Amino acid sequence: MRKILFIAAFFSMTVIYAQIGAAQEQTVTMHVSGMTCGTCPITVRHRAMQMEGVHSAAVDLDTASATVTYEDSEQSPQAIAQAITKLGYPAIIKDPKQ
Repeated sequence: MRKILFIAAFFSMTVIYAQIGAAQEQTVTMHVSGMTCGTCPITVRHRAMQMEGVHSAAVDLDTASATVTYEDSEQSPQAIAQAITKLGYPAIIKDPKQ
């Protein structure tokens, strides 16, 4: 019985470590329109930071942009842009080649 429990525990840990190793931190930059005052970037940043898997968010009023770092196993750039857009600040993912 002990041997079976040990094998089950070992297998579970192996699966967990494999899942952790598969996730990668990614960064996306978006054009965010509709920000008109100093509070707008704070609101956009706060919303991004509330999302599962988001590690950091920097929002700049002058360049109308947001740079968000997230865990790709928990979040997607499209979901982040959609959440910001729902706030009333249309967000468009910038092409990384630009």
